[in-house]
Amino acid sequence: MRMLMNLAAATAVSAMVLAGPAAAQKSADPAQDAEVIKVYDAGTLKPADIRACLRQDQRLGDLEKRLTDYQASMTAHRSRITALEKELDRRRKQIDGTDPAAVKEYNARVERHRTMIDTYNEEMLPTLDRRRDQLNQLVKDYNAACADKSYFEDDWQAALAELGMKDPRPSKSGGK
Repeated sequence: MRMLMNLAAATAVSAMVLAGPAAAQKSADPAQDAEVIKVYDAGTLKPADIRACLRQDQRLGDLEKRLTDYQASMTAHRSRITALEKELDRRRKQIDGTDPAAVKEYNARVERHRTMIDTYNEEMLPTLDRRRDQLNQLVKDYNAACADKSYFEDDWQAALAELGMKDPRPSKSGGK
């Protein structure tokens, strides 16, 4: 029998499965003399697959953070637009329409407001859409390659050690 770990959204789920002949290894429990037989079927990640999934999970986390940061910058930009809009409304009520310098200054602020809106609509929103599409495609690729797959705990631990990563799972499973 072998212990399989399920890699779905970085959560650990244990499952026991009967194994056929394959590479043998000694059990981690010295009190147990039985050999553990590893079988890598289509639903079981090999060590190289685990490393690739861990790297991809790390890339997804980085992209999610960058997307969140970009959304925060967009929120700040919208806030500046709103503040300028309020200022323009206040100034419009106070402007001396017979003073060319005051009209010119007001019109320059209107132009700045329009430019900020154009930047938001023509540059920031399309960039956000592209980044979301990119993230969604990477999540789709990750799910196809990594989600709902089983793996051996010792292969997982070896991959973490090789990559110098901390275990991203919410809790350690202690697989056998």
